[in-house]
Amino acid sequence: MQTAITMNKKELNIRNIEDLEREERKVIKRIKRQEAELGERFKQLPEEIVTTGVTRLVTAIIEGSALKSLLDTAKKIGKNALSSLLNTLKS
Repeated sequence: MQTAITMNKKELNIRNIEDLEREERKVIKRIKRQEAELGERFKQLPEEIVTTGVTRLVTAIIEGSALKSLLDTAKKIGKNALSSLLNTLKS
């Protein structure tokens, strides 16, 4: 009995157990190669995250938005601290 299997526009003629085992080895090799490629991409991911973060930080500093946010936060903290101190002195 001959069975033809179509996979991704490729027809495989699997006639016996040896043909099936041969195709299995090919698939296993292909999967291992893809896993290795994914592993390499995963290793590069932290570098890309750091690069993106630094780029955004530098851009924000150049545009002044980071400094403005820092100053706004400092003002809020200062106002809250001053209010707490005044309330403590009144008590």
